[in-house]
Amino acid sequence: ILSSAVITLDKVYFFIDENKLNDEIKEEFNKIGIEIRNYFEIYEFVKNINKDEVVLLDGTTVNYTIYKNIPSNVTIIDAPNPTFIFKAIKNEVELQNIRDCHIKDGVAMTKFMYWLKTNIGKMKITEISAADKLEELRRNDKECFDLSFSTIAGYKEHAAMMHYSATEESDYELKQEGMLLVDSGGQYYTGTTDITRTYILGDITEEQKLHYTSVLRGMIRLSKAKFLYGCRGLNLDILARGPLWDIGIDYKCGTGHGIGFVSNVHEGPNGFRWKIVPERNDSCIFEEGMVTTNEPGVYIEGSHGIRIENELICQRGPKVGVDQFMEFETITFAPIDLDGVNPEYMEKSEIAWLNNYHEQVFEKISPYLNEEEVEWLKKYTRAI
Repeated sequence: ILSSAVITLDKVYFFIDENKLNDEIKEEFNKIGIEIRNYFEIYEFVKNINKDEVVLLDGTTVNYTIYKNIPSNVTIIDAPNPTFIFKAIKNEVELQNIRDCHIKDGVAMTKFMYWLKTNIGKMKITEISAADKLEELRRNDKECFDLSFSTIAGYKEHAAMMHYSATEESDYELKQEGMLLVDSGGQYYTGTTDITRTYILGDITEEQKLHYTSVLRGMIRLSKAKFLYGCRGLNLDILARGPLWDIGIDYKCGTGHGIGFVSNVHEGPNGFRWKIVPERNDSCIFEEGMVTTNEPGVYIEGSHGIRIENELICQRGPKVGVDQFMEFETITFAPIDLDGVNPEYMEKSEIAWLNNYHEQVFEKISPYLNEEEVEWLKKYTRAI
């Protein structure tokens, strides 16, 4: 719903195409002092703001014409919307709901991986049909009422395009070779999810195993972070990017973004990025209760793409003297495809983290699977 709002101390002026509102919404708005105006009226409305008023706006989202139409003698404070931080810091009820919905989502993802691994080469599967199957598995849970975004399912070189969307013309058939990247998420009544897994469908090169393992190492290193309160994503991004920089590879995007609660799958102001991008608004100080994705990747044009993504809750760690340490809780639980991992590239602490993570995946997800799926999951959550 494209719209704008001017909010005063006692009233809200809501500029929107009125045809998008039904009578029930209009009646409710009228009760609580929301006055509906035509979408385009805001350009004239702001010209009449009293010169004694102070206007708070976010210059990264308010368009240029609105900004310039505000009288020059009005005091303007250009700052982020204060509600962003309130939404970003989830309360205990929200956090528990989010943990619960990630188990539901993990079950769907695990069933999808089982279906994919056991049927590849036996039936025709394409990028689009794979995405459709995953949506079907998510919606089997009555708590899932929608996807959180259109599923990205990219096979081979298609996965090198970060926001690839399969069409009937581009739809690859999956074979028993190469890798499939699936970035997806669900909207549940208890939360919003975002998860990426890259599946090994057959033989891959040793270089691709190096790339896969390096992405995994970066994801693990950020998951394990212990840091002082006051750190931003700018301070922590190198943990995920480091193993890739070590082999001369970078990815041209951030490492992670905030997640809304039954809301936007991309939500500021928290995120991981090695440099400030003002329009992104994702470089705030990490606060307890923020939920952020952790998704490093490799994108080799014309060859392959790899991304592994979990979600993290920021928590308070120990306090040592005056120093408050912070840490992350991983809340995404689905197998990471061990067929792409070469443990020789990993440090002992990283292997220990992965084994512990897979132990938790089996413990949390196996009760919701049938016997065949459980036996299969034992293999893909084994200690390496």
